[in-house]
Amino acid sequence: MAVITKAHAVNVLRRVYGPDHAQSLVDRIPERLDLDDPADSKLLFELGLTPDRLTEAMGGEY
Repeated sequence: MAVITKAHAVNVLRRVYGPDHAQSLVDRIPERLDLDDPADSKLLFELGLTPDRLTEAMGGEY
């Protein structure tokens, strides 16, 4: 089971998309996200926290 915390997710969002965007999503993120849980994976995708979307947002290629 791979789990990330809300704080970690918000920090990643802040670095990649900026503080305003990260702050706008704080209420949608649960305290713990299980990367193996389909519902949490769907939420991460919606928030832009997938490897390919993160890499693209940071100007790289996946």
